[in-house]
Amino acid sequence: MSRRILVTGARRGIGAAIAAGLAEPGGRLVLHHLDAPKEALAVARRCRERGAAVEILEADLSDMAAVQRLAAAAGPIDVLVNNAARASNVAIEELTPAEWQATFAVNVTAPMLLSRALGAGMAERGWGRIVNITSATVRLGGPSGPSYVASKAALVGLTRSLARTMGGAGITVNAVSPGAIRTESEAELSGGRDQDAEILATQAIPRRLVPADLVAVVRFLTGPDAGATTGQVIEVGAGLVYR
Repeated sequence: MSRRILVTGARRGIGAAIAAGLAEPGGRLVLHHLDAPKEALAVARRCRERGAAVEILEADLSDMAAVQRLAAAAGPIDVLVNNAARASNVAIEELTPAEWQATFAVNVTAPMLLSRALGAGMAERGWGRIVNITSATVRLGGPSGPSYVASKAALVGLTRSLARTMGGAGITVNAVSPGAIRTESEAELSGGRDQDAEILATQAIPRRLVPADLVAVVRFLTGPDAGATTGQVIEVGAGLVYR
């Protein structure tokens, strides 16, 4: 089955791992990024080595018009992975309306707009898969700031609402909730501080997770065998949320 797949935020980390994990001979991948052409090209090479045709598109997902242009440029999409996210660690005492709105624009509004625009074509074809990447912070309440946690909680609500409204058209909508995944962004946000011992103490499985740990779940949710799975939040956190 030849599928056309859009992965947002595919320049590195979780998005890059998902893109490479979904690349297969005969498949077509559209990789979205913002201001990272070299990183996107490196991911595209990995996907092409796996036999997929690849396109790269740049868009600022905080701009609603840019999101609409991305959807139009991506063309008919069978699988949408809303992975791109805006981190926000601003405490409530310092949180401005602008910070709140910017976080929601990328983390909630862009997935909604892409799902609506691309879901219309999926409905016409009678088949589609949408996967939203949320966060364990929704259950834990942190450690990210309130705008990030609230936006990811809203994304869970959007996932369940779309699952109900799109299911009749053959579209499944699910979310994947990563735990403490070791990524470049984590290192940047921590200022290089070693968090391994602190994180491992909160997990049932005592090893650091990496982006590749999410791939099998995303492959299942976007594949032909997941037609009866929708409106779910699948947690991949090594037991993080249960301790």
